[in-house]
Amino acid sequence: MTFPPLPDRQVILLPARTAAEAAAWGSAAMAYAAAFPDVDFARDPEQVDWRGYQHVTIVRPGFWPDDLPLLVKQANPEAVLDLIPVDTPEALQIVFNVRVYYGWRYGPQTEFDWKQLWEPGVALVGLHGRADGELAPADYAIVARAQIEAVKITSHATMDTVKRLRAINPDMFVLIRPFAAFTDKDQPRRITPEQFVQFTEDDVARLYDADPTLRYVEIHNEPNVHVEGLGASWGDGREFGDWFLRVMELYRRRFPDGKFGFPGLSPGPTSAAAGRVNSEQFLDAAAFAAQQADWVGLHAYWVNDREMTDGRLGFNFVHYRERFPEKLLFVTEFGNPNQPKAVVAGQYARYYGMLRHVNGLGAAFAYIVSTPDPIESPRWAWRDETGADAGIAGVVGQRQFIR
Repeated sequence: MTFPPLPDRQVILLPARTAAEAAAWGSAAMAYAAAFPDVDFARDPEQVDWRGYQHVTIVRPGFWPDDLPLLVKQANPEAVLDLIPVDTPEALQIVFNVRVYYGWRYGPQTEFDWKQLWEPGVALVGLHGRADGELAPADYAIVARAQIEAVKITSHATMDTVKRLRAINPDMFVLIRPFAAFTDKDQPRRITPEQFVQFTEDDVARLYDADPTLRYVEIHNEPNVHVEGLGASWGDGREFGDWFLRVMELYRRRFPDGKFGFPGLSPGPTSAAAGRVNSEQFLDAAAFAAQQADWVGLHAYWVNDREMTDGRLGFNFVHYRERFPEKLLFVTEFGNPNQPKAVVAGQYARYYGMLRHVNGLGAAFAYIVSTPDPIESPRWAWRDETGADAGIAGVVGQRQFIR
């Protein structure tokens, strides 16, 4: 005789101190609760009988006492913990929407087959080319010395750059970022999606039409800062999401085989000095658009060894993976602008090695091979404008941490 399975009861612990906060968090989970049966909500752990639940979903684990998982397990050793590390109701709604869409009650339960999107476990060693487009002659020696596998170029570059890169490495992966100036004489300049495509389409086409391997395109860059359109072309993340989707729609008409990426944001809190709004809040509001892109870009910066592996700094891809479990990710900019280049060189070599076998990560592009900007050059560039190598390329090229 067999008995029917017991109902899979689940409690979702919401990080709310008041009824109003609980309502905000709970509303983000309504579609999820409607899709899956036997879901209860709570906001006071002391009032929950953990023995009555097979699954305990803890939203925003950092909100709760560190020993909460232990207390749950002591009360019910068979309980399965489901942790959702999000900071806002909007982010929780995105996570739950993904789960409902794929039928994942507790998130992905099997390893995703990354062969659909990218060769598993091959995050390429990447370097950001010059912001003004064409690589300079001295840049190619840096690329060769570092054994670079991927280069990010702006659409002002020509096929001459691509051909010279491929002469160094026939398998060189090239990522294109269409470039349009969102300021005019330091004043904000409003650019509509139609204008952006008009300004950049010919440049992208010059590369796209000449080489069938040039298909990966990052649409814009750091849209949460004022010099890149915030405040003039869009007011917040949601408006940028609409702008991005319209650009992608127009691009797909002209470039039907393109692989279009949501751009990396300037990471960090709101900063008047940096002209930036909080990247987390911006991404929360724009995530609906990122979900529709072919891949998602992110930026990762740090200023010391410890920060290099922090999940919100150097290892920012971990945070993005939680938001976008089945999106191909690219670290479209990373770097340490503060420490001596000898220290930075060792960090970059280890960073490439640590990221090498992360599934679903296409490449990591260090910022930047060279730049004429007198402020940026000493902080970021792998060589100065006289051609002098800063010493990063040789250390990276040793491949000490890459099998």
